[in-house]
Amino acid sequence: MPVPAVSPRNWKRTEIVCHFVMGPPMSLTNELSFQSKLETILDSMDGETIDETRENQEHNNDDRKGTYYSGAFEDEIEPDSPYVVHADARDRDDDHRPRVDESVVEALEETLMDEKPSVPAEKLDFDSKLGVLLDVQENYYETLQCEVSVFA
Repeated sequence: MPVPAVSPRNWKRTEIVCHFVMGPPMSLTNELSFQSKLETILDSMDGETIDETRENQEHNNDDRKGTYYSGAFEDEIEPDSPYVVHADARDRDDDHRPRVDESVVEALEETLMDEKPSVPAEKLDFDSKLGVLLDVQENYYETLQCEVSVFA
């Protein structure tokens, strides 16, 4: 079982993106293992997240259509005021070293190849792959008025 290095920033981003995917309070998301959080994020992706992001952006930019909102956080989002989750990654200087099954590492690489075929996923280390995946997910959730704010 690999024990990859995960930067403090990506550690926090993984928690927040998993929260966006699942929709429960952060306290429930934080109780999951790192691997469970990553699997939840990977399971939510279908190889078309970038296309969906682009479609959402076009919809949101069309004044006649209104803005998309995440159904899970609709009560917390107001016009021109997105749902923002803040986290502080400055509380840790060294990388986290979670246990991650080889199958999850492979799924991360496969998902990246589906979502961002221009990125040479097989040549990146785990944390870099995770960072690209989280960037894709953050961009998608921003179109649903959900934002990640990590202080590093």
